Amino acid sequence: MVVVKTCLFYAHVVKTASRNCQISATSTRVRFAPSPTGPMHIGGLRTALVNFMFARKSGGKFILRIENTDQSRCSDVALTDIFECLSWSGLKPDEGPNIGGPCGPYVQSERKDIYQHYAELLVRSGHAYPCFCSPTRLEVLKKEQRRRGETLRYDNRCRHLSKENVQRAMQQNLPFVLRFKLSPIATTLHDIVFKDIEFPCSDAEGDLVIIKSDGMPVYHFANVVDDHLMGVTHVIRGSEWITSVPKHLQLYNAFGWNPPTFAHLPLMLSSSGKKFSKRLSAPLDLSLVSNLRQAGYLPSAVLTWMLATGGLFAPSSQSNASSANAVSEQVSHCRPQWEPERFIEELLPSFELSSLTRHHARVSLPLLQQCGRLHFDRLVDKVLISSSNGSPQQPGNEENICQQDDKRLVQTLCRLRGRVSCLSDLTGEFRFLWLRPTADSMLAVCPTLRAQRSHAENWSSFTRSALALVTALKAMAVHDNVNEDALAALLASTFDRRVLPTALTMKVLRACLTGSEVGHLLHNKKLFYVTLSSQLHIA
Repeated sequence: MVVVKTCLFYAHVVKTASRNCQISATSTRVRFAPSPTGPMHIGGLRTALVNFMFARKSGGKFILRIENTDQSRCSDVALTDIFECLSWSGLKPDEGPNIGGPCGPYVQSERKDIYQHYAELLVRSGHAYPCFCSPTRLEVLKKEQRRRGETLRYDNRCRHLSKENVQRAMQQNLPFVLRFKLSPIATTLHDIVFKDIEFPCSDAEGDLVIIKSDGMPVYHFANVVDDHLMGVTHVIRGSEWITSVPKHLQLYNAFGWNPPTFAHLPLMLSSSGKKFSKRLSAPLDLSLVSNLRQAGYLPSAVLTWMLATGGLFAPSSQSNASSANAVSEQVSHCRPQWEPERFIEELLPSFELSSLTRHHARVSLPLLQQCGRLHFDRLVDKVLISSSNGSPQQPGNEENICQQDDKRLVQTLCRLRGRVSCLSDLTGEFRFLWLRPTADSMLAVCPTLRAQRSHAENWSSFTRSALALVTALKAMAVHDNVNEDALAALLASTFDRRVLPTALTMKVLRACLTGSEVGHLLHNKKLFYVTLSSQLHIA
């Protein structure tokens, strides 16, 4: 039979667990199916988050599937980044690569025999056919269509080949692809987010390639086969895939399968409302998860931020927070259940996919920073409670150095409440908390310090006063007698305002303490200086 000869390309023995996937017919199953072609985009992590929360809210399963059928664009580095981003964010799949499950393999390049089997079924049922058109012919066809101003599409030439012509081409071992017969019919999609979407009759693309000449499937075909075999009940993905739905529904219909429920998520755009560019000039490219990780944003802060900017707990699309003042306005317009300091577990009861806005979401750095500050403060509070609930001090046992350092660290972090958005802030503006500035570094960046040092009499007076201040501060710390009034009195009595005005004295002190003449916006500068007294360094 010609059909048998047509399918010689698929003469593999299919041995895979996916053909006999044992799953509950009533359980909710969703999947995150990234392609490892580059660093994970925040839109990808948002998709994973929504799928994860939907599965947890419904008591279902969250599946990770790697879609790497386009081998020329995939890389191991990008694949590792996917695994690391999911691990960092705490979005742990229930099934997937390196985890296993009843419907594996979960990497598409390892499922080639499965796709070949199901493509053969379509050929046998008359829904697919071999196409022997060479790349040269297809290119000539495109050029001619461009010349005539027509839509670029395949002309379905091989759909009409006779059995004899197909058999002759097979005998000549001509390379071929398999194409699926698309029908120009109207389609309606019932989407959870976008509601009813009408797709009018269209024959703009020609018949769809489902298996390439190297035996690998194209995205559309592999996607439909995998979602069916893995028992996916809800396909939750970005709205850029809406235009692919008619093809997918026709594939489901050809197989006689019931399609899953679809929910398409709005895009995540830059603060200007445009798609993210690879040439962003901003200090922090918010489009890549790896950048947020490297900056030291807490995973909980990033995920909560995504729920707001990603549209689930979002303000109106007209909001475009570009300043700190805009943050409070944006948050005030958020839906009631969203609070920037709350964790995903706390927001889960309020999670409703049907409440997702259809408007594309604008990413807001100020809102991310606000979430970062609130979640950092919660982390510090948690550490503070944990340290206070430690083992009681036994009589005669003094705190060891590590315990003292931990206690000092927690005290310092407590004083930074409301100031730290991400961990890199601790080594940026507040780096002087951990690194004592050297004499050379201070002189290099502080012109006031250099100027005062050139006046021998003034510098000698300042040095003597500074050393006296250090001695007095240490004595106050030993007796736990540090308070704002005492410190203010000490500063007034230690430095001679006739030699150096108070403002100039404080500027020089600040340079010695922090390595910068610029003041730090702290709730209480004087008490903050006490915490830095041990770092006072005069060359």
